Amino acid sequence: MSNAYRGLTKIAWGYVFLHFNLNLGTLNVLPNWAGYLLFFSAIQLLGEDLRDLPLLKPFCILLGTAQAIDWLAVLVTGETVLERFFLLNILVTCINLYFHFQLLTDLILLAEGQGVSGMHLRMCRNVNVVLGTLMALTLPWSDWGVPGLAAVVLMLVLWIIITVILIWQLFQLRKVFP
Repeated sequence: MSNAYRGLTKIAWGYVFLHFNLNLGTLNVLPNWAGYLLFFSAIQLLGEDLRDLPLLKPFCILLGTAQAIDWLAVLVTGETVLERFFLLNILVTCINLYFHFQLLTDLILLAEGQGVSGMHLRMCRNVNVVLGTLMALTLPWSDWGVPGLAAVVLMLVLWIIITVILIWQLFQLRKVFP
């Protein structure tokens, strides 16, 4: 297997860990920090093919550490730590949005370098960042009554669909590499 195939496999599984939770009580057995560990490993593998990708390593370490701290805090206390610190939470959210936007941008370049259309990945990337930004805003969704609830439900359903398409696209893209 090529490094690109293995790297894309790790990124696809990283997104599975990031977006799908399987809880046993308060323990998430698909922890987000494991997803960032897979991303870090993939960055190592794909760094030769994508010149700018290694620049994401510090962000990956930061996001993985933040997720590990929250995971341990929930395990011990039942509550997250990051949400207690508003400005830190906003900073991590911004870094998270940037990290995934840039990671997917680099993967689009990888796909297009192999003659594969990056249109679906680009669409997933763009919708993901818009929805992530909207959900991060502290808008008074509940004050808007039924229309606000409908907007939130619509965004969540769209986010789930986009996430499934993204993961499927990543698993398909790896087949391009022997």
